[in-house]
Amino acid sequence: MEFWSTSELRALRQMEGRDAMTVAAALGRSPRAVQDMARCQGMPVPRQRHARYWRVTTKRRARQLRASGNTVNQISAALGVPFGTVRRWVYEGAAA
Repeated sequence: MEFWSTSELRALRQMEGRDAMTVAAALGRSPRAVQDMARCQGMPVPRQRHARYWRVTTKRRARQLRASGNTVNQISAALGVPFGTVRRWVYEGAAA
């Protein structure tokens, strides 16, 4: 474990509101270390950006399958996408 310098802590405070990856790259620290130190300093914890794992075409296909009468479970099995992800896509589409 490497101690944080005063200048690193100052930079962490100045970069408040940015995501953990950006702050970590600027400070030469891991995103987890940045989050832990922000928590220790009583600052808002920088969040990790969530990567996009599924293509838009996969999402579109899930909605098409649901519109044609398939269950969320059937769609999940057919596309190889987790049940909760398919459910979110389907109900996001219904609300939109």
